Amino acid sequence: MSRIRRSAAAFAAVGVLALVAPTGVLASSLITISGATASYPLVALLAAKYSKLVHSVHFRISQGGTQVGINDVSAGRVTIGDVSRDPLATDPAGLDFYPIAKYAVCVVTNSANHLSNLTTAQAVAIFTGKVKNWSEVPGASASGAIDLISRQSTAGVLSNFQTLLLEGKKVASTAATEGSEGLLRQQVKSDPNAIGFLSNYQADLGGLNVVSYNGIECSKSTATSGTYGGTARFYEVTKGRASGAAAKFISWIDHSAAAKRIISTQWVPIH
Repeated sequence: MSRIRRSAAAFAAVGVLALVAPTGVLASSLITISGATASYPLVALLAAKYSKLVHSVHFRISQGGTQVGINDVSAGRVTIGDVSRDPLATDPAGLDFYPIAKYAVCVVTNSANHLSNLTTAQAVAIFTGKVKNWSEVPGASASGAIDLISRQSTAGVLSNFQTLLLEGKKVASTAATEGSEGLLRQQVKSDPNAIGFLSNYQADLGGLNVVSYNGIECSKSTATSGTYGGTARFYEVTKGRASGAAAKFISWIDHSAAAKRIISTQWVPIH
């Protein structure tokens, strides 16, 4: 089982998948999960498949953001935290991070804005608020003020976006913030002047313009090849080394051909 061990020194769910144990099933067979909205579609698919294969194991999955997953698993409120960014030195001590898949972080605009590419310098200038009008962005077909749409501070995709695409710089505090990938997607889709960022799964659902970064398209294929600069990882996180039903589920994700087939549909297997 692949594992990254970390030892370093408010639950607001926006959605819940409940594959709940029926009456009489032992409590130890119920795996509770909370965290990243970006990895929720993948983890929901994996949990549904695993429950069909292992009938004694059931899941209760909620969202809320990566930091919610980190806080919940550290406090013992859930069995597993879903996390969409790498471990940080500021994470609570005693957490184990198990990578389960890779994904790409994409810049997106409204479908009416046919912006095809941004360089690193252009992305930094736009998202830090230095460039405020679409007339200053070569290739943009929108006009007027740029509407920045970001994620709340609990989001792992925000952390990855800033680290991988903005050279560690912060998104401007003037940006509107959304609590989930789905809400950010809806906001960009409805606003002709909007620009934001999403995982490739959400970006690929259609209805948005997906912007290349330094001449490389943001897609599953470029994340798989390693050519896209905004590729990140999803993790399952446990308090201490995974054990019991959680360890078996994580091991199944890591080694099972069935899990790899699910991951390969929209995401990138670790191995």
